[in-house]
Amino acid sequence: MTEEVPVRRTDLYALVVISVVGGFVLASWMMTPALSPAFANAIFVGMMLLAFFLFIPVMGVRLFIEDRKKEES
Repeated sequence: MTEEVPVRRTDLYALVVISVVGGFVLASWMMTPALSPAFANAIFVGMMLLAFFLFIPVMGVRLFIEDRKKEES
């Protein structure tokens, strides 16, 4: 596959929302939620993990949706 896949703003917005929500969920799962530097650090670690591992799947979902819309029209 030599086709280049453009990254769009909607991809990045979706990735940010998923990472922030997922980071909070992961941090809450690992430790008790509290206003502390350790909990904030756990949120950021979870966000970075999700952003790193979900970047390609988020773009893949967008490409799948675009291909499906092209087939329907």
